[in-house]
Amino acid sequence: MPMYDYKCDYCHAERDEFQKMSSEPLTVCPVCGASAYHRVPSLPSTDLKEFDKPIEMFSIGLNDDEEIREFKAKCPDVDVATDPNDPLYGVPIARSRSQKKTALAAMGFVERN
Repeated sequence: MPMYDYKCDYCHAERDEFQKMSSEPLTVCPVCGASAYHRVPSLPSTDLKEFDKPIEMFSIGLNDDEEIREFKAKCPDVDVATDPNDPLYGVPIARSRSQKKTALAAMGFVERN
């Protein structure tokens, strides 16, 4: 059951209300009883943690320091591990989907998912 943000324009009370998606919005303030209670637009909430996870782009495997330098010249905002002992050596790591798309395009790839 989703939770909606509500606010009363009369007493300025703000509350979170659990409601079925099929339920009509509440209109009477539970604090003051005024008919000035309404939903406030809010962003959806999710518990998925993957959205903050860096994107490791193994499809763009950079094999040596020269390839890493060339890639960094094209995509300076995308991180790449430069330590040969690092298991992610030569793997670009994007921090956002737009960074990923930019890196793929710079290397001549097209994102298909």
